[in-house]
Amino acid sequence: MPPAALENPRPGVPFGLAVLAAIILSLMTAPARAATVVALPPAECREVRSALEQFVPIAPGFRQIEIDFPENRENIKGRLCRLVAVGTGVHFESERIRTLVDMQAFLRHALKEIGWRETEQTKHFAGKSTHGRHVFAVSKNNAICVATTQVDMIPGADPPKAAFDNGTVFLGSLRPFERDWWVAVDCFHF
Repeated sequence: MPPAALENPRPGVPFGLAVLAAIILSLMTAPARAATVVALPPAECREVRSALEQFVPIAPGFRQIEIDFPENRENIKGRLCRLVAVGTGVHFESERIRTLVDMQAFLRHALKEIGWRETEQTKHFAGKSTHGRHVFAVSKNNAICVATTQVDMIPGADPPKAAFDNGTVFLGSLRPFERDWWVAVDCFHF
């Protein structure tokens, strides 16, 4: 069972952070209570960023930041390198990227180009939700990157009534400027 919702810089993304913690716990040999992760070194993180910006056809670039690992019940500590891009469908969507599945394919390709691979262990932590969120993980040289993509309705948007059914928002029924995209790739050594 994944850990409880972790501290989150963006509402609605605790699933991805819970997957991140679960991956660490399953891949580490040390006891979970003593787990410490280390952010990917800046040069390695820049290599991941460069690949994302080269192979993922979106308008905003990825920001590179180093942050504390989110607080969690398993007491995993340390830091991670986060590469994040945020924008609306106007910035992210094109003939090449129309869906979350399209975005995930471009992210996977970019990471694969520089040697990151999905393994049997990381495949167990792929996640999809009915709330417009997909997560997958890859590894390389005792490091891991967890990619989370989320699409939501922009707060305050006034979509057509056809975009709703029983309280559920059909993201495909929204206009591009009414869709909010958030893509993060969190990388660290364990």
